[in-house]
Amino acid sequence: MTVAQTSPYATSRSWGEIIPPKTWVRMTVVAMLLGAVYWATIWNHLVKRWMNDGNWSHGWLVPVFSVYLLATQRERLAAVVPRANYLGVVVLVCSLGMYFVASWWWPMVYPQIVSIVGSILGLTLLLGGWRLIRVAWFPIMFLLFAMPLPQGLYVDLTQRLRALASTLAAAIMPLFASGLYCEAQAVVIDYDFHGRSGHLNVAEACSGMRLMMAFMTLGVAMAYLGNRATWQRVIMVLSCIPIALICNTIRVTITSLFFVYGRNEWAQGTPHQLLGISMLVIAFGLFALVGYVLNQLFVEDAGEDSFAGPRGERV
Repeated sequence: MTVAQTSPYATSRSWGEIIPPKTWVRMTVVAMLLGAVYWATIWNHLVKRWMNDGNWSHGWLVPVFSVYLLATQRERLAAVVPRANYLGVVVLVCSLGMYFVASWWWPMVYPQIVSIVGSILGLTLLLGGWRLIRVAWFPIMFLLFAMPLPQGLYVDLTQRLRALASTLAAAIMPLFASGLYCEAQAVVIDYDFHGRSGHLNVAEACSGMRLMMAFMTLGVAMAYLGNRATWQRVIMVLSCIPIALICNTIRVTITSLFFVYGRNEWAQGTPHQLLGISMLVIAFGLFALVGYVLNQLFVEDAGEDSFAGPRGERV
């Protein structure tokens, strides 16, 4: 007689079966208390920023995607036996302490919003222990992609990306326009084309920062959801940065060539927006290419140490 071996994740169960009603009540109360503490910060420094700043408009999707990432692991959650770990109290107290210091004693926005993630992590550890943290840590930490970076750091990174984009575009443009001379000066491209000279300023919106942040967010999520070895996921995440830089360089180069050829109407308004959207499509295509190369060139040994995928599979 043979005994069939079944995976603890083989049976699909509803959230009501996975989480008992008493636990739902406890989670709701804790969420309401946490929301009461952080309400002003969430509204003033997150929601309003997502609504008014296009660079962080993707922030709306991050919490939704975090919930989705957690939902993909419902069977792993069902296998967890919650055991309170009081180290979570330490994490929670440190997070709340950082929040109050950054709110009242030494006002700084970024520590306030980051402490939200720390508080959620601390509560999860306190109520569920390390076994729950092993399942939920990534969906929780993923929330950091919704947190706007400190303004000084963001401006500095934007300035560097603008300078890089102008330098690369100035080097590439002569390849597509015979007789064109270009020279990059910080964020400005000086050009001379058949006796007609001018200056092209790489605007802040064309720095590529918005594309990089949005694509990094989606790229990390896609790498996590794929059933891959850990080192392959790391490569895919790191590839998001050069892919975003390549796509933004293409956009700046094409836009600059429109101006050089006197097609200013193609470099503004709707055509310019469509060009930006097309760069996101190209970025996903390059990202898929990286995944394809990893699949074709590297095959993991069956006996090699593997990593548990988002649904608990060994990959």
